[in-house]
Amino acid sequence: METAFTNQDDERFLNLVEELDKGYYERIGEELSKYEKYNEFTKPHVVILALDLDKPIACASYRVCSSKNVEFKRVYVKKEYRKNGIAYKLIKQLESNIDSSYKYSYIVTGKNNYPAIKLYEKLDYKEIPKFGQFKDDETVICMKKEFR
Repeated sequence: METAFTNQDDERFLNLVEELDKGYYERIGEELSKYEKYNEFTKPHVVILALDLDKPIACASYRVCSSKNVEFKRVYVKKEYRKNGIAYKLIKQLESNIDSSYKYSYIVTGKNNYPAIKLYEKLDYKEIPKFGQFKDDETVICMKKEFR
């Protein structure tokens, strides 16, 4: 497995995100549409892809939110490659790429997305009170990791 850094405009990344969203819609349904605006690529993302013989099999990204924090988004591994630590490795590589001026990162995920929550806890993310548009959303949890 190789990794490649890219951005939110990379077609390989966009195809993986499409698969990710399709899976969410299959599990969650139309309620997911309330997050479409939040998940738009209006801010630049630093993206990492996992490649198996040049075939994109997984992705993760982050976007800068303020002068102190970033948010990890669009973490996805194709079904046949799961349970191999790929998402963990991608996030760790992204974290090592983040400028030292950023103090923490956020992740928002579904409260019933247990594999993702377990992954983020393994990466030292802690659940925090919901914020922003998620404040009254009972379907998600917000997590934070301090870098220093």
